[in-house]
Amino acid sequence: MLCRMIRHSKSLLLVWRIAELEALNLKQDTIKPAHLFLGILKVVEINISKVFDNLKENDLEEVKRDIADLKGCVGEYIPDLTYARRFLRHILPEGSGKSSSERLRRNKTARMVFSDAEALSQKTRSPVLPTHLLMALLKSEDAQTKTVLEKVHVELDNFKKYVFSFISKSRKL
Repeated sequence: MLCRMIRHSKSLLLVWRIAELEALNLKQDTIKPAHLFLGILKVVEINISKVFDNLKENDLEEVKRDIADLKGCVGEYIPDLTYARRFLRHILPEGSGKSSSERLRRNKTARMVFSDAEALSQKTRSPVLPTHLLMALLKSEDAQTKTVLEKVHVELDNFKKYVFSFISKSRKL
């Protein structure tokens, strides 16, 4: 049996990098699932064209499409993304980690979330996308992510079904 190499989309790498910056800002030693959710909430609000003015045209279009898909999923259920992001930052504890120039690693739970996202991408025969990561985060039922969703009146099971349906339609699951 041939094992297909897993490719992380540029848009997923952007979410990952934002999550890392959020973790660093909170003086954490590792990237946790809540930081990944912060990355998702943040990436749907940024102007991709301004951030990536040096990307090749096809890459820029791919990132824009992936982020538009993510925005469609998240924006449908969370109307005030800024409030959700700020609330999540507020409930995350500040760590005692030292800010360094080294890249942060994901903690065990965040690695498991990525693994689930990779497995979902294999089923859709596509690179790992931010929507796959979102689905994996929702399936993991991370306590802080759940708290934010409850605060913005999002019913977790309905949101999971919506995201799964979105992925299924858009990627022929």
